[in-house]
Amino acid sequence: MNSTISERRGVAWPSAAVFALDRWLRRRQDIYEFTNHPQCLFRIQCARAERAFELTDSTAVRPGGRVLTLHIWNEHVPHIGPRGPTLAWAHQMDRAIRMSLGELARYLRGQQDLRDIAAIRGDLRVSGAEQAEQLARIVARYGFETATGEFDSRGVLRRIGDALLVMMLVLVTNPPALQAAPFRYSNMRIYLSRAVLEERYAAPRAVARPMATKTSAA
Repeated sequence: MNSTISERRGVAWPSAAVFALDRWLRRRQDIYEFTNHPQCLFRIQCARAERAFELTDSTAVRPGGRVLTLHIWNEHVPHIGPRGPTLAWAHQMDRAIRMSLGELARYLRGQQDLRDIAAIRGDLRVSGAEQAEQLARIVARYGFETATGEFDSRGVLRRIGDALLVMMLVLVTNPPALQAAPFRYSNMRIYLSRAVLEERYAAPRAVARPMATKTSAA
């Protein structure tokens, strides 16, 4: 019995350490949950654009303008079985993404302090140009696009460190997902204009449970 308890503690301790590091980084970077929906895939962070950029619907952001950055809520990503991603998993992810964007659209609509936000961005880890093109086609289904002008200003070591943290979080929350995911520290930045977000996703839903005010990550 003591051996079993020890083994469980041996498994639990690394997970607790990874989650503690993630919480500390989120507090430090002011990354927070905007809804309490149990299937929401995103946390958010207010950031500043490094350079000016313009999206296809003429949304323009100036250097230093505020943008909203999406961060994956790893604990809410649908579990991948031992055989890897399946069609059922893909449908589940599709529903979760659309629901999450709907939650975000309704949240922004109720936040006067975020009325200057004109664009939402996200960072995708990729392992090469071919994968980047494939992911660009996938995210376009949800209204995301790439843009000229702005870029990821993080250094290589920072990007590697972020990629390692993501891998550790995946390892403790959804280990099978690592089987088909090589180490990726190259970055592809994607954008969604607020106008497109509201047009496509802001319709009210009974399941929406937005938080009334901004709360820091626990």
